Amino acid sequence: MAFNDTLVVYSDGNPIDVLRACPVLDKPATRVLAERLFPGATLEEIGDELLADALNPPQDVVYVGSFAGLDLVCSWALTPQRPSQLDPAVLEAGGRKQVLLHAAHSDAEWCSFGLWRDGTLLRALSVCADPGVLEDKGERLAFEAAGEHPVELGDRALQALIGFSCAGHDRLDDVDPELIPVVAYRVTATTAGTAS
Repeated sequence: MAFNDTLVVYSDGNPIDVLRACPVLDKPATRVLAERLFPGATLEEIGDELLADALNPPQDVVYVGSFAGLDLVCSWALTPQRPSQLDPAVLEAGGRKQVLLHAAHSDAEWCSFGLWRDGTLLRALSVCADPGVLEDKGERLAFEAAGEHPVELGDRALQALIGFSCAGHDRLDDVDPELIPVVAYRVTATTAGTAS
């Protein structure tokens, strides 16, 4: 599994509970969400994928999973360097109570995560090995350890917030990203003067 990931999760409750239950994909809802996230763009459905293989998408591809009580999106185009800079339109696109953002890049030794409830930012952290902390807002979450390397912290955050680890130290109650289906869309920006 890739050690690079970008993930936005919209949920009504605990996303780990929903994902652990191997939810059924609502394919039409994935297109509706993709269209909300990329208004005006051309979206070409290019196949189904598993979340395990969708975490580090190509720049022009978005992976979307829509389920009862939860939606998730993998797209580098939506991921800011600092969680607090998440576009308000992206924040509101899922229309659910809670939004989680997680992104990590092991080569850059960088991780970032954010947590919003009812539109209010509760926690935002973005940190890399050099130059260090890029953003640190809100109270630390229980899983955060002071001085932890960004790659290890990113993996710990993924485990705590979404329910699985990219490092492969699976626990019996982990979410299995190889059982979570998503839909891939190629995103092409509509150029000026092109009929929509």
